[in-house]
Amino acid sequence: MKKYKIFSVIVALGLFFGACEDTNENFVDQRGVAVSPKIESIASSFFELSDLDNAYVEFVVGAEFPAEVSEITVLVSFGDKETFLPVYTTVPATVKLTCGEVADALGVNLNDLALGDVFSFQILVSNLDGLRTYSNVVLNATVACASSLEGIYTCVANGSSTDPGPAADVNPAVNYTTTITLTGSDVNGEYAISDFSGGLFPLWYSVYGLTGDQPGKLKDVCGDLSYINTKGPYGSPISGTGNVDELTGVITLDGLADSWGDAWNLVLTPQ
Repeated sequence: MKKYKIFSVIVALGLFFGACEDTNENFVDQRGVAVSPKIESIASSFFELSDLDNAYVEFVVGAEFPAEVSEITVLVSFGDKETFLPVYTTVPATVKLTCGEVADALGVNLNDLALGDVFSFQILVSNLDGLRTYSNVVLNATVACASSLEGIYTCVANGSSTDPGPAADVNPAVNYTTTITLTGSDVNGEYAISDFSGGLFPLWYSVYGLTGDQPGKLKDVCGDLSYINTKGPYGSPISGTGNVDELTGVITLDGLADSWGDAWNLVLTPQ
């Protein structure tokens, strides 16, 4: 397993006809076609902290009606600063921007950037008749580290449930062993974990008929891990943090069901 760590985040790949223009059928017949932009592929979505001089983001912007597009611009923001970057006139448009180019355009000193700083990119499309559409396609490019945590792990779980239902021989759970898979995504540093509890929720709550893996999501910030966007099967938000041993690749996670206090510790060893 690579000993690199990732953090970045890209979110919200969705489309909407937003921008201060009436796009109902009659209006479109009179004025033209409202063009909805989309990100079709992402080659790089974070700025590598250890090599900011050569770091870049790269993605492709497409559109539902490419023949109607007159120009594509990229709105980039950093804190309270924002600016429009160069115009693209063909669809699909491959957008590749270095960290230096973006920082210069915003008036940001490259040497002042730090781990966790985020540049946000949004697409603005204009059609041949002058209709303009801001999309909610947002790329949040973080100053981050490279990561590769995908894989299959042997998980040893210890923990206890606050529910009176689980039998005494499984609550507290001691050295419960199962297999966990981490699956990467297009969002650098975000991983799907096949069971956020290391199998403990199905173990504890089988008394109520719960079976199967309980999936969740993890975020890796240069070796520091956290649960994100994860809810348990009964609605409780799941929180917790952990870390990765850069020499062995072993992951340690502490988790909590926020609503009622179930808690666990997972040790994931790469297979």
